[in-house]
Amino acid sequence: MGLETQKSTTREALLERYHTVNRRNAGLDSRSRRMMFKSFARTLGPWLPLDKDALILDVACGEGALLAFLRDRGYTDLSGFDLSPENVAICQQRGLVFVRQYNALCLSDFQPSDEVDAIFCLDLIEHLEKEHAVPFLRQAYSRLKQGGALVLQTPNMGSVVGLFHRYNDLTHEFALTEDSLLSLLLTAGFPLDGITIRPAWNATTILGYVREAYLRMLHLAVYLSEGRSRPRVPTKNLLARGVK
Repeated sequence: MGLETQKSTTREALLERYHTVNRRNAGLDSRSRRMMFKSFARTLGPWLPLDKDALILDVACGEGALLAFLRDRGYTDLSGFDLSPENVAICQQRGLVFVRQYNALCLSDFQPSDEVDAIFCLDLIEHLEKEHAVPFLRQAYSRLKQGGALVLQTPNMGSVVGLFHRYNDLTHEFALTEDSLLSLLLTAGFPLDGITIRPAWNATTILGYVREAYLRMLHLAVYLSEGRSRPRVPTKNLLARGVK
């Protein structure tokens, strides 16, 4: 079959089999599940809704690890979708039967159309073309209840390992620093006093904590010449929350 008759772009072909092509661990075994849940508890714990009946939407939920964690924590009103049919099938396999295949760029039309208490959007924004980032975030803002929160994670270009993670996934389209992420959220309509950006520390083992300490020191050494203008967040990922 010649290239002229191929229907898939590189991006479409990668997303069709995202889990397989990226050789990801779905976390279905008990050990992987336990480690991921501990990591989520440390990373996202302070930003989880207090109400277990809160309506939570996981956008681009991947293999469903976060949804499985939330279900394990007692949250009862969960919803989620992913563009990759392979990821949706894995979610179904782990009992997340409500997960659907859907495009995040059409978030405004996702059903049910109820306003939600929290939207989690981990490791998605970098997969969008830059021109689509603000429209997507505006849709997310419109789907939140007053006082609801969007929580997102994205590679950190202020980290000394940022470029590796930026280019280690063929579907990444652009990347952000803590300053440009703040600008993006402000442009999308989130109020300045409702935005928090912080490191994504996620170690759960002694070796992991040692690596985090090393990263802190390396970050300070590399950016010593930048003085007060140096990036504050050393982790490979940025975590951000925008409250409506």
